[in-house]
Amino acid sequence: MSDHKMSESAKKTVNWEKYTALSSMLIAVCALVISIWQSYSIQQHNKLSLRPYLEAEFNTSLEGYWELYINNQGMGPAQVTSLKYKVDGKLYQNRNEFLIALGEDPECYSTGNIGRFYKIADRQIAFRTLNASCYKPLEQMEASLSRMQIVLEYQSLYGESYRLVIGDQDAAG
Repeated sequence: MSDHKMSESAKKTVNWEKYTALSSMLIAVCALVISIWQSYSIQQHNKLSLRPYLEAEFNTSLEGYWELYINNQGMGPAQVTSLKYKVDGKLYQNRNEFLIALGEDPECYSTGNIGRFYKIADRQIAFRTLNASCYKPLEQMEASLSRMQIVLEYQSLYGESYRLVIGDQDAAG
């Protein structure tokens, strides 16, 4: 009878090592999944937090000068990937051709470097009338500006693409 009791007690013995190992592995897998999800969430947050936002600022005066600034109003840097100039819908390859098509003398304008915006509230000049001999009456200046379009394409730190369109989209084609 003692052999019979011993075999029954051996059958009822629970092997806790298997359950401990299995539960430890399950906890480790859950921790790994949560860690991956958290890493993805942080990356998405950083993408939103470091998004650049470029906008144009036109300044004109009654005296006849104008200036165009590009401002980074976003929280991250912007890398300009493409800059296109259009007058009356026709594409021009560079700034001087663009100004000549507008009826302007390229020597009348200073320009800045708008290739990269490094920080928040970075403000860079795109065009500025240099001196009074280049000024035009307000009506003539507004007519010229209504014919133009500048398309600036840029990327965020994470490679997301954006576009800034400056000028009248309908008139510029």
